[in-house]
Amino acid sequence: MPVHVWIIDLFGAALVAMGFIMAFRQDVARRIIGKPQAPATLIAAAEEGGDPLTYILRIAGVMLMVFGFAMGLMFTLFNLS
Repeated sequence: MPVHVWIIDLFGAALVAMGFIMAFRQDVARRIIGKPQAPATLIAAAEEGGDPLTYILRIAGVMLMVFGFAMGLMFTLFNLS
């Protein structure tokens, strides 16, 4: 495979890793962007209406993960055909 395919695949893998961190490791993502930690208990979060940043990180993280995977997969398969 050409070098540019490997570069795109590495970029896609980086997007997948960033998306995973945003969606499932929110304490790390919050530390990176400098926002406070999520509320300690689910009861406190439910009483306050939930933390909007939690939902934003989940949705954006999954979208980033899927985009990175799809981009890398389509680019690689197109070049292999």
